[in-house]
Amino acid sequence: MTRDSRNPNAWKLKEIEEDSGAYVAAQEAYRQDQAVAAAQRQEQQDLERFTKSFVVAGGTRADAHDAYRERVNEEASLAARTADETARLAQRGATWSRV
Repeated sequence: MTRDSRNPNAWKLKEIEEDSGAYVAAQEAYRQDQAVAAAQRQEQQDLERFTKSFVVAGGTRADAHDAYRERVNEEASLAARTADETARLAQRGATWSRV
């Protein structure tokens, strides 16, 4: 049996017929694995691009990674604050509409 729980491409027709539910789960796991791999590739490309710009601007390659992480964390913090503010305002609006 060649069944792979994370790669539906390795399944044989007979295996699919015998356990279609597991095959569908393997398809979903495969899609998730592909999405994670694509995100990791994108992150690596972003870091490489940032490093080049950072060095051209006078920074060192050694400091580029820390500066990149700092920038990513700042962006994440801003996104979290924005989402929190949006939720707070929505809650406040819902509260006032009941008053």
